[in-house]
Amino acid sequence: MKSLRTVSKLVAAFLLPWILLELGLRLVGYHAPDNRAGVLLFPNFPAFYQPDRELGWALLPDLEWRGRELVQPFSTDPAGHRRTPGPEGPPRVDCVGDSSTFGYGSRDDDTYPAVLARLLDAPVRNLGVPGYTAQSARLLAERTPDPAPVTLVMVGFNDHFPAYRSAEEELWIRRLSYGCFASRVCALLFDLLAQPRSQTRPRLVEYRPSVAPDQFRDDLTRAIRTLRERGSEPILLVYPPILSDEQTRADVAAHWKHPRALVDANVDAHPVYQTITREVGRSENVEVVDFVPPFEAGDNAALHIDWVHPNDEGYRRMATLLVEPVGRAFARSAREGAGRTAPP
Repeated sequence: MKSLRTVSKLVAAFLLPWILLELGLRLVGYHAPDNRAGVLLFPNFPAFYQPDRELGWALLPDLEWRGRELVQPFSTDPAGHRRTPGPEGPPRVDCVGDSSTFGYGSRDDDTYPAVLARLLDAPVRNLGVPGYTAQSARLLAERTPDPAPVTLVMVGFNDHFPAYRSAEEELWIRRLSYGCFASRVCALLFDLLAQPRSQTRPRLVEYRPSVAPDQFRDDLTRAIRTLRERGSEPILLVYPPILSDEQTRADVAAHWKHPRALVDANVDAHPVYQTITREVGRSENVEVVDFVPPFEAGDNAALHIDWVHPNDEGYRRMATLLVEPVGRAFARSAREGAGRTAPP
């Protein structure tokens, strides 16, 4: 009984000041700065992003961005998706992925979703955002309103990119932090404690992928199954090969200030995630479009703007290779839709 009273006093000693400070902050109208960017993956949160509790970040809507952070200017639609010039109307194809789906290095007209829209003469929605992973693909599969009849999924590079916290850990940190921000006191404390470290991150010295191979497989599988449950026919795209020659590895190490062993582990992991994508396609009976052979056959370096992102010609090649698989997916989607609506 005595110990219970002691615990109660300790709890009251903590809660009472918190409650009083919470009431005081609310009475004076205190609102902490938007702390959400402080719990995201980017130390310097780019101005074209908005924080997102689940995904981490998303593109701002109705942008006409003229900065050079992504090499070329770009624009977004009212929903915050990169604009895909082409036929108007409900999307017939959704493209899920990272910066290589977003179209890093290319203008709005030259991304692979934009080229595909012209080749198909059909509306295509670009859901690609730089930095996204298989976890992001799974979340988009669950939350994208009115998914298109066909969804193309291409992830893998950011999944094996080295990180000091996993994507799953980052997700729970965001969830807990956003819950904390409901309290003015907690938001104030977060702002005071996080401020000095908001612009710096520890230097990576050991390789740890953002999304481990087993988690990548699970996220990709769940994304595929969710898309099917929601009536969208998925197609898996095997990420194009990255440049892995000696000079590129040295340049990457210098740019990111990573130890060479860490860079080698990162580069050498890329084929592992490509293989997992193929295996998920087989296990889930999903059509797979493998970009590795055509890129290697066509001089891989000539199809890239840097070590990972395709250039305009690379994006055109990707879109061209997708026309027939998407056509087959349209047919499958139509048959399955007719089966679902047929009378018993």
